[in-house]
Amino acid sequence: MKSWKRVIKWVILLGYFPIILSFVTVSQRATICSDIQVVVKDSMEMRFISKQEIRTMLLNNYPKLLGYEINKFDFDEIESFVENHHTINKCEVFNTKNGVLHIQVEQHKPILRVFTDRETFYLERDGYRIPVSKNFASNTLVVNGTIPSNYDDLLNVGRLINDDDFWKSQIEQIYIRKNNEYILIPRVGDHWILLGKPIDVDRKLSKLKALYKNGLLPHEWNKYKLINLKYENQVICSKNRDI
Repeated sequence: MKSWKRVIKWVILLGYFPIILSFVTVSQRATICSDIQVVVKDSMEMRFISKQEIRTMLLNNYPKLLGYEINKFDFDEIESFVENHHTINKCEVFNTKNGVLHIQVEQHKPILRVFTDRETFYLERDGYRIPVSKNFASNTLVVNGTIPSNYDDLLNVGRLINDDDFWKSQIEQIYIRKNNEYILIPRVGDHWILLGKPIDVDRKLSKLKALYKNGLLPHEWNKYKLINLKYENQVICSKNRDI
């Protein structure tokens, strides 16, 4: 008898399942896009683009968003379109039951601002170029001088400085000489740091950090104009800048 009751219960459940599924499907079809909400996750750090600019960009390219059925939207296509903007690194698109289309984005994060004779631009840590913005200037390490066509060495130096809290707060500029020797300009002190060719940079910076922390007293830094790191196993402090 119990087995028959179980069979009846399963028959009832299986009978209701297609009905419930059809209601869900109809409900999804009927969900109309009522609003677009944009969140720029890292807007406190960078303001290359605003949420209003992204919203306007979307509505111009997809006029059939507001007031249209959400299930007809291609979220992957929308994400690709948003990520194609030169300031945006990542985009995620999803919707809620009340018909709100959510757009969440993260911007590209520059580590260097490069100045050449013809232009200025930002570089992300992987070498991606970001145009400058009229509305926002990122507080990044400045690079000028003879900029090489290949950014690999420059990016390596930039990453080493940016990934170390001590150097990130201490170094504000990289100048590249015509012979491809790098000069670092610190925020504090009147001295320059001659890094030399961008080879064994991490080792050279380790020597310099030891000098900063253990070698000289704070008032002694004003005595020197140049710290030379280009020679192996040597740190030369000079009272002039003859390089």
